[in-house]
Amino acid sequence: MTEMNNTLTIKLSGSEGAVIRALGLIERRGFSLVKCTVGEADSSGRVMEVSVSSTRPGELLKRQLERLHDVFHVDLKPVAAVKPRTSGIRPVTRRI
Repeated sequence: MTEMNNTLTIKLSGSEGAVIRALGLIERRGFSLVKCTVGEADSSGRVMEVSVSSTRPGELLKRQLERLHDVFHVDLKPVAAVKPRTSGIRPVTRRI
């Protein structure tokens, strides 16, 4: 299976633990966190942008994040498919 990279922009409440709860959900659902940036909290909350990699669809993670109490809105942007890495072993040719 090929892995997909997705970038999600998440609008969160500014409450304590909101970022940790969102990141915990991402990890528990089998998505590998590639990059995460979190903005300062203001009166309307905070914005977190995460890039994830997984064989699972990004739309699934988006729906799961939207169920969290602290999450106001999630935007999903698929980035690219990543070809699975092979073991790196290649045949050896010898010259005699």
